Amino acid sequence: MRDDNPQRFLEVALEAVKKAEPIFLKSFGCVSGDKKEHSGVESLVTEADKGIETLLAHELSLQFPDHAIIGEEGTAQKGKGYSWYVDPIDGTTNYIHGIPHCSISVALWDALGPLVAIVHDPIHQATYTALRGGGSFKNGQAIRVSETALLKNAVGGVGWKPRDSTSRGDLIDRIEKSAYRFRVFSGTALDLCFLASGVFDFYVTSSTYLWDVAAGMLIVTEAGGKISEKGGADFSAQSKDILATNTTLHAELLLAVK
Repeated sequence: MRDDNPQRFLEVALEAVKKAEPIFLKSFGCVSGDKKEHSGVESLVTEADKGIETLLAHELSLQFPDHAIIGEEGTAQKGKGYSWYVDPIDGTTNYIHGIPHCSISVALWDALGPLVAIVHDPIHQATYTALRGGGSFKNGQAIRVSETALLKNAVGGVGWKPRDSTSRGDLIDRIEKSAYRFRVFSGTALDLCFLASGVFDFYVTSSTYLWDVAAGMLIVTEAGGKISEKGGADFSAQSKDILATNTTLHAELLLAVK
C-alpha cells in the first residue's frame, strides 16, 4: 500500500535530519583540511556535505523507496509521484568559515509543488517546518510574516550569483533606492525562514537552485508570505531566481527590482 500521509513524511524527514546533526556540528568551522575542494567553479564542498546528503538519502530511501531524491551533491534517485530535494548544508561557505548562518534543508514536492518542508539550524537549535495547508512553525510554535506595509520601511535579505557583478550591482542599486535596509547573509534557506517568522520583510536573489529554496518557500507561504520569480512569474521547479515577501509588499518590490 502506498503511503500518502504528509505528517508521516515530515516525521521521517525530521528524524533523518536529527541523525545528520552530529555530522554538521562536528565539522562546523573546522574543515580547513578540505575547504579548498571545489564542486564545479562556484561551490565549495566538504566531506560534511557529502556525509549529510548520503545519510539523508539513505534514510528517506529506506522509508520511501518509490520516491525520487535529488541532492545538491549529486544524489539522483528516480521515483514516481514524490520528489525529495535535499541541501545538506545551505550556506556552505558560511559553514566552512564558522559563520553561524547555515542549515540543513529538506523538502518533499508532489505534482502540486512543495508539500513538506524542514529547515534545521543545528547551531542555534532552530527547526522550521511546514506542511501544505498546515501552517509554518519554529520549534513547534506557529510563525507568521511581518505586517510591514511600505517598502521604504522594510528590511530584507538579498542574494546574487557569485562573481556576477552586473546582476549584483543592479539589484543592490534598486533595493537601496526602495527599501529601508538589506542584509546579505548568504544562506537562502534561513533567509526565507527569517521572512516567514517576521525577522525579514522580503528576500530576493537573482540566482538560485531548487534545493536552496524548495523547503523555505513552503515555510514562507504557509506563514502568510508570497513567492514568485523576480520578474513576477509564478515560481516553478525550473525557476532560476526568487522574490519573496510578506505578501503586502509583493507588488511594490516587483516594481522596484524590474
